[in-house]
Amino acid sequence: MSEFFRDNIVWIILYPLWVFLLIGAARLFAVRMSKKLLTSITLLGSSFGIIFAGGTLVNTIQGGASEILFTFIKVQNFLLQIGISIDTLSAVYLLLLFIISFFIQLYSSSYMRQEPKYYRFFAYLNLFNFSMGLLLVSPNLFQMYLGWELVGLVSYLLVGFQYINPLKSIASVKVFIINRIGDTAFLAGILSLIYIMWTYSSAQFVTLDFSDFNLISSVAYAHTNNVTYFILCLLLFFGAMVKSAQFPFHTWLQDAMNAPTPISALIHSATMVAAGVFLTIKLLPLFTLSREVLIFIVILGMFTALFCSLCAICQDNVKSVLAYSTSANLGLMLAAVGYGNIDLAVVFLIVHGFIKAALFLSYGMINNEYCDKRQIELSPSFIVGAFALSGLAFAGLNCKELFYDTFSQNVFLTIEFMLVTFMCAVYIFRLCCKYPFTKLNRFHFVEQISVWSFLLIVIAATFFINGSQLGFPFWAAFAGAITAFVITIKSKDSLLGSVTRICKEGFFIDRFYSRNIYSIYGKIANLVNKIETFISNNKILFKIAKYLVKTAWRIEKYIFELPVSFCILCTRFASKELEIAQTRNIQTYIAYGALIIGIIFTAVMLTYSFIINTLGGIG
Repeated sequence: MSEFFRDNIVWIILYPLWVFLLIGAARLFAVRMSKKLLTSITLLGSSFGIIFAGGTLVNTIQGGASEILFTFIKVQNFLLQIGISIDTLSAVYLLLLFIISFFIQLYSSSYMRQEPKYYRFFAYLNLFNFSMGLLLVSPNLFQMYLGWELVGLVSYLLVGFQYINPLKSIASVKVFIINRIGDTAFLAGILSLIYIMWTYSSAQFVTLDFSDFNLISSVAYAHTNNVTYFILCLLLFFGAMVKSAQFPFHTWLQDAMNAPTPISALIHSATMVAAGVFLTIKLLPLFTLSREVLIFIVILGMFTALFCSLCAICQDNVKSVLAYSTSANLGLMLAAVGYGNIDLAVVFLIVHGFIKAALFLSYGMINNEYCDKRQIELSPSFIVGAFALSGLAFAGLNCKELFYDTFSQNVFLTIEFMLVTFMCAVYIFRLCCKYPFTKLNRFHFVEQISVWSFLLIVIAATFFINGSQLGFPFWAAFAGAITAFVITIKSKDSLLGSVTRICKEGFFIDRFYSRNIYSIYGKIANLVNKIETFISNNKILFKIAKYLVKTAWRIEKYIFELPVSFCILCTRFASKELEIAQTRNIQTYIAYGALIIGIIFTAVMLTYSFIINTLGGIG
């Protein structure tokens, strides 16, 4: 039965695309779709996705990986295929994607009920699911890059959903620009790897299939020096680093907080930002051949975790704290991958995704963008998510213990991890102490279902993850919770002193980007716009273009078409003469044949004699 799910998973991935096109066609032809119908077909796709992804996961565990491929380009020995490649990692990610999407879509049906562009919001949600699905089941780097770019495009649309607001529009542009930096480096790495395969291997490996990646890695390592190989790996990892919001490109995740709360939850909860971790694991056969690359991944991940945790402590905005927390925890995941513990990275990715989705949605239930509410309040479910995120209870505690066991062989990593755990408890419980909790009304029923579904999954996962003993991470988190209570209740945050403003501004990294990268991009865009305006409004240029077009037409008519017309006339004349010659008399045909052969033979002999005499005279 599980093979049925595996063989038909392609339709589940294409279903969100079909819904997106259906909504677009409905708006194009002015067909009004009811919100209930729109929500129903969207939730139906996600629910089918959960069933089929679960069945596919069972099949991969029992029978291993599988592929369904279609020919995209074939030129002699060069064959580029697209399709579905499913292994355990892809199946786990797909299941995570559809579970989180289902409950966020359910939550959005209540949260966005007052949104005039409700249909467009759900269209983007479906397009996001298709883009992530295309990325996760890619059999090669070519298809993965297509999905990668689509995810970046949809994230721009989602963050800038309320584009009428100038701040949100600018934030979406900043998100797009930062992600383009990583995508450009990623593409450069792909092209460099293709060049190496084209030069030193057969055309079969130029397509960079993941099934051949061990051999591809060996060929690339054998035909490059250490520095070149490190740069190649760094270019490929750069895309993952930016997508997972690692230092110094973590700022785009702060800008993404301008999106509606369901979008924030979708981006943070192991979907878009998790694509970087997924890519790193996929490219691990390439990275493991260079010890320097693995060290770089570990150092970057741990530094990002420390840096973002420090910045999160000084934030007052709840979504900003959660955004910094996401970058910090993704840094821990990448450090685990670089250290060699892939299972821990994937498990923590899943647990963190559910926790972070619950925290965002729990915050959004009370502090809705569509209600005029000035004072920030938290719901009771937020404290449950805080216990799990900090590592004081539930699956979060188990994962923190596993991290401690992984890093315990390295003193520096152990100390850094304990500091991150301590600061995580400080910034999340500081929010719980700073803002009051409030009761929920009856309008939050659907939203509470989504939030508590995530929390119940986290609580249930506690019994399936080993490492529940109360070790050093628990006491570090406990100390962080006490510290948060002290600096918030007793000292009114005065203990933070002058460091608060620097950390709150993220060490002014975003300001540096705004004054340099964003401004340069804006100047280039303005220059292109001026050139386009000048060309479109310049009558002289249009007259020159018109003259050039007429000149090209005359050249084509009198130079290129004239010989062709002459050949046509000659052919017609010859055909008429041959038509007259057809007398149906065999003797006449024989005479014509003999005459033609004689003429050809005479021409050949004369030509031959001319060549011999000419060459003989020269000699």
